[in-house]
Amino acid sequence: MAKKQTFGDKGKKTGVSDFKVAKLILSVHSEKTNAWKFVEKHVRIPNGENEQAILAKAVSDTVK
Repeated sequence: MAKKQTFGDKGKKTGVSDFKVAKLILSVHSEKTNAWKFVEKHVRIPNGENEQAILAKAVSDTVK
């Protein structure tokens, strides 16, 4: 018989990652339609790094 997988087993992580993922949501004004759009972006943040600096860089890169 196969082993039954419990819900607790599914939630366990097998490996340790060396980064976190943050979901960044920005509102951008469209000049073409004169409306506001929402832009979603997933940003990887390495452990031990300054989160605010990385998110600020991601915002400035997206807005350009």
